[in-house]
Amino acid sequence: MLKKRVRLKTEELRLVNEILKALAKSPSVEKAFERVLQIFYSLWGIDAGFIALKEGENGKLRIYTAFGLLPSEIERAIYTKGEGITGMTYKLGIPLYATEDELLNKTGLVERLKGKRVALFTAPIKAGDEILGVLALFRDEQEINQPVERILETLSVIGSILGTFIQLKADESLPFNLTYENLKKLLLSGQLEGEFLLSSRSPKFKNLLNLLERVKNSPLPLCFFGEGGSGKATLARFLHYLSKYSDKPLIGIDFRDYPDREEVLNPALWSGERALLLRHINLIPVDLQKEILKRLAKREIKLYSTTTEDLWELSYKGKFLESLRNLLCALNFRVPSLRERKEDIPNLVYFFEEKYRTLLGAKATISREVVQFLKENPPKGNIKQLEELIKSLLLIFGNRERIHLHHLESLYYETHQEAQDIERKETPAGKKFTELLEEEEKRKILEALEKTNYVKSRAAKLLGYTLRQLDYRLKKYGIDIKRQK
Repeated sequence: MLKKRVRLKTEELRLVNEILKALAKSPSVEKAFERVLQIFYSLWGIDAGFIALKEGENGKLRIYTAFGLLPSEIERAIYTKGEGITGMTYKLGIPLYATEDELLNKTGLVERLKGKRVALFTAPIKAGDEILGVLALFRDEQEINQPVERILETLSVIGSILGTFIQLKADESLPFNLTYENLKKLLLSGQLEGEFLLSSRSPKFKNLLNLLERVKNSPLPLCFFGEGGSGKATLARFLHYLSKYSDKPLIGIDFRDYPDREEVLNPALWSGERALLLRHINLIPVDLQKEILKRLAKREIKLYSTTTEDLWELSYKGKFLESLRNLLCALNFRVPSLRERKEDIPNLVYFFEEKYRTLLGAKATISREVVQFLKENPPKGNIKQLEELIKSLLLIFGNRERIHLHHLESLYYETHQEAQDIERKETPAGKKFTELLEEEEKRKILEALEKTNYVKSRAAKLLGYTLRQLDYRLKKYGIDIKRQK
């Protein structure tokens, strides 16, 4: 899965583009992976490389495809979890880098490449929470002209692409065609977070995707109906970027935010080469509905909309114009709640975990007992509430090694609130829950800084943060060290 937003430079983008083309054109996984390693040789000048996948029940890693390795070297390369850099990547699920002195050298390749200073880059091949294998690349240290961290970030993205590719190839009921163009759009529109939709295991959600595949290029307006937080807007944006309308900018209007009337009725908004995403159209006041209907009378734009209420029922009650309903909901699709797609909860948890571990600089991982609990007790606020819950857990307990079920207990009531937008929930004190979390964290940081005379390294140690984690929070809360001294 494409688990984080990465701004790729030109040469990195070229590498990823070539790999996407190889995956889309190859007739089999084996041929695709052979081509991937050849691309690394052509564009990165690797000396050797391999893709190792886990074997059946024994769980060991064995080389599936290799480049630049002798048959005898391939035979020796069988790894258990934690064995060498490759085994550690398999165990931890993170990209790693090792110099020649740190290598286990199980293949014996280092001796054969005498005269070169060999370094090894590894990245996990992942599909959701499952580690399927490891991508390993050997390069001459003297030829590395990029920051190691940047290389590992790029390989992490590629490892996720390879994992998703394996999972989709194994699935005969693939909802969307796995073409180069589709993969490229998913990658380049990183803010969509859409590949978890592609790898859905829920029959109901797959059925929905199959329907959307048929109508994605239709000029008719599409309306997504479902509970709050179920992913309606994400699905609409995802569909737009995979349709023939993707060259048109997608402009969103959310009627929960009570947008300015003049801005909504601006003729320029309803004309030209663009697409509109109207969110929560059930909240449009009746008088404004009439004006919007006039704007749409001669429209030349692509329309998507979302609603949490049945517009047919609202029309019967006189709260929504029947003519506008018929126009906006020419094609109507119900998005299942999280309770109806429990199979997807583990993937979503690990997706958000990876996202916020990066953004918050947290080191903790979510335990399987927490994932299982959430699978059995889906938040009533659906995907949006699940995301906020994972974010809160990492914000509070991110400096720990692992987040267990007893850590979840302090936020337990949040997982059983009535279905509504979590951002709009308020505590008895009149403040949003997330605001209270942030106030408490800021107070602790200021207290630690005062105790350590505003020495960041000492304050970070006192708080149990890394320096990077503390710097992130100082910037977030606008705490100026110099001004405080």
